[in-house]
Amino acid sequence: FAQELEDRAKCLGKRISFFLVDSVQLVFQQHAVLKANLDQPMDMFCGDMGIDLWSKALWEKHIDKNMVIVCTAEVLRHCLHHSFISMPQINLLIFDEAHHAKKDHAYARIIKDFYVPHDKTSRPKIFGMTASPVDARVDVKKAAFELEAILHSEICTAIDTCLLQFAASSKQEQMAKYDQLSPPYQTPLYTQMHDRFKTNNVLKKPLTFAFGATKELGSWCADQVWPFCLAEEETKKLMAKTERKYHAKKINDPLAILEKQKAQIQEAQDVVKSHVFDPPDFDPATTKTGTTNISSKVVVLIRYLRERFERPTDDKCIVFVNQRYTARLLAKLFMQSNIGTPHLRVGTLVGTRSGDAGDLNQSFRDQVLAMTNFRKGAINCLF
Repeated sequence: FAQELEDRAKCLGKRISFFLVDSVQLVFQQHAVLKANLDQPMDMFCGDMGIDLWSKALWEKHIDKNMVIVCTAEVLRHCLHHSFISMPQINLLIFDEAHHAKKDHAYARIIKDFYVPHDKTSRPKIFGMTASPVDARVDVKKAAFELEAILHSEICTAIDTCLLQFAASSKQEQMAKYDQLSPPYQTPLYTQMHDRFKTNNVLKKPLTFAFGATKELGSWCADQVWPFCLAEEETKKLMAKTERKYHAKKINDPLAILEKQKAQIQEAQDVVKSHVFDPPDFDPATTKTGTTNISSKVVVLIRYLRERFERPTDDKCIVFVNQRYTARLLAKLFMQSNIGTPHLRVGTLVGTRSGDAGDLNQSFRDQVLAMTNFRKGAINCLF
């Protein structure tokens, strides 16, 4: 930064550093870390902010007043593609989770399409960060070589593992064991939904999840996916998605087919509204490892979090899951009076995937609020 400040003072032109991440959540996380450690002006951007509608003049304004911009890689790729900024205007490219730089990922496209064509003297420096250069079952040496080639960089790490103790503290790990899970099965609600609406394409994803969730989570969570997926707002999205799919077909089907599919969605919502849901079967006083509608796996998690948050504490935790359905359902489960505790304040952070109606997306505003509340302690358990 010292050299950049000196160059700006001499009117030699402004250059800026870009800290690139792979997801919206990481934009906020990394911006907060940099903000707390760098005494320089910086900003953060992601696609949900309507970046694709910005003009070159607006971008120049942000570049002029900032030293660092934290953004998703796609934002910078879009910027470079429309010539809102050029590679020589950048002095440093930082790639978070650099192992993503392969194939058609935005990281790789930025390098191939906009970095390589420039003369070496006008290219920015590159700094890539990753805990593992390899994220797939491939030859390690080959993958590492390819990553170095794409990023025009060399992989550097500590040769002596003893040196790592000065860079990072060891993490305490605890392994939890649970009883063998039962095979997936059909709940009465699932059977009804499957028999009546299995041919409706927009309901296939929640149907598939609801069946598998009986094994992983238990029947309570499996059935609770329907009030989420067929809430008023989500139902409107499913209707709209059905219409888009119908009109996108090259062969025009009779309009009656579209009306039937939309009617099925409405019927499915009515079925869920009239269904009487059982409460989660869990008694904190017992030592049972499984219940009638909660899997043994989830029971272990319940007992762990109840013990951790049975009294006032400054502790915070993040529960990582594979699907956004799971995050929403576990959060709802821990909001039940016989599951959570007065000191356990849960929230969700599931991100946004455009176009996936019924996929329990979270708005950009809600993501920001979740992160803010988690930092402040208003939420102390994120799913």
